[in-house]
Amino acid sequence: MTERARIAVIGAGIAGLACAAELSALGVAVTVFDKGRGVGGRVATRREGAMRFNHGAQYVTARDPGFGALLAGLAEAGVMAPWDAAGEGRWTGVPGMSVLGRHLAQQSGAEVRLQEQVLFLQDDEAGWLVRVVPAAEAYPGEVLDTGGVVERFDAVMLAIPPAQAAPLLLAAGHPFAEPVGAVTLLPCWTLMVAFAKSVDAPDVQRFEAGPLAWIARENSRPGADTPPDRWVVHASPAWSQRMVERDPAEVQSMLLGAFVAATGVSEAPLHVATHRWMHARTEQPLGEAALWDPARRIGVCGDYCLGARVEAAWLSGRALAAQVAAEAGG
Repeated sequence: MTERARIAVIGAGIAGLACAAELSALGVAVTVFDKGRGVGGRVATRREGAMRFNHGAQYVTARDPGFGALLAGLAEAGVMAPWDAAGEGRWTGVPGMSVLGRHLAQQSGAEVRLQEQVLFLQDDEAGWLVRVVPAAEAYPGEVLDTGGVVERFDAVMLAIPPAQAAPLLLAAGHPFAEPVGAVTLLPCWTLMVAFAKSVDAPDVQRFEAGPLAWIARENSRPGADTPPDRWVVHASPAWSQRMVERDPAEVQSMLLGAFVAATGVSEAPLHVATHRWMHARTEQPLGEAALWDPARRIGVCGDYCLGARVEAAWLSGRALAAQVAAEAGG
């Protein structure tokens, strides 16, 4: 890559942001596109008035020294901390998990463009043509060679779920479409619920059977102990898959009932809401840290390449950037 090269990274989750940061270090101009309203992907925090719910990834762990050093640095800055209630070695953002994505975006040196969806990719001798539309004008995963604006880049990195990446690769006639399309991610229904009084139940519970996989008291996180008593409930992957197309109100009622059965709470909630993560848990990873085609200058990264952990996304993004750097002699 030359100093004047331009690279598009599609997806502002942890993998995309990690990739963007490493690519920026090569001296190229990096633009990150994401159809969402914020960075970080499933490492997310939802605000409901004064309340916060960490409704995506519940915590992060570190096995890789580099990722451990990143968490340690954020801990020194006061924006990450061990979450004792969740178990040893589990870290949470302070005041919420979304701080990780925001930090990576700020440190990446890349231009981050939110609420913009990439509809189509086409390469030629000069690089890649990337068709972009406002996310509000497109369906998730839609592939169309019309509308929006077309921008030119020297290379493209796909850091989006396989169900969204594979159609773009297929439309571009790239063989990465087959292995990426073979990866399956299960959905996850999430319940967010708050009570005026503290629920008499353990702060964190895991379940091996039934509709629930995990429940956690948000107030048990460092720096999040203000009322009301807030809980995040994750349904199990199998249950979420069976209920993936059910009406959200019906799912909410069933999950609230399961939460009541698990905790014994009798008080009516102050607030209750649901969220459906369509691409939440990797069943079988791709088996490679990342994919990079130096001839056509297109790459793929994501947590699903290595596993379901947040650290896997970070490692995958960096691995893709390292392959680009090696090809460029960096």
